[in-house]
Amino acid sequence: MRKRKGFTLMELIIVVIIIAILAAIGLPQFFQAAGKAKTSKSRSNLGEIRRVQLAFESVSGTWIAIAATQTVALQVDVDNADNDNNHATGVDIQLTFYDNDYTYARAGDVITATPRDAAAGLPTNTMNLRTGVANW
Repeated sequence: MRKRKGFTLMELIIVVIIIAILAAIGLPQFFQAAGKAKTSKSRSNLGEIRRVQLAFESVSGTWIAIAATQTVALQVDVDNADNDNNHATGVDIQLTFYDNDYTYARAGDVITATPRDAAAGLPTNTMNLRTGVANW
């Protein structure tokens, strides 16, 4: 009787088929989870923008302008004093972030997060700055 060294062709084909089946099940789940994470990040960013906007509006009576941009940098000096948390600028609240997946813009009382790539299948998220009512 001959000693076998290695795997037969049939064994290798079965292993490849099993791996292909597992990949076919797992990859769509992974991409769906990644999309949900991106959407969740944009919703969190909208909440943070609203928080800073409300602080600014309470001091100045107006909203901070935000044009369609991926980089949001908002600074608010609530009490107009230079002895605050950031001694260099007197800024009480500062929000800065960059988002690869969404652009942010404000129109009136509504801030909108729009997907940069429409083919990605990500939803557009909006939030009313005054009421906090979100649409997603």
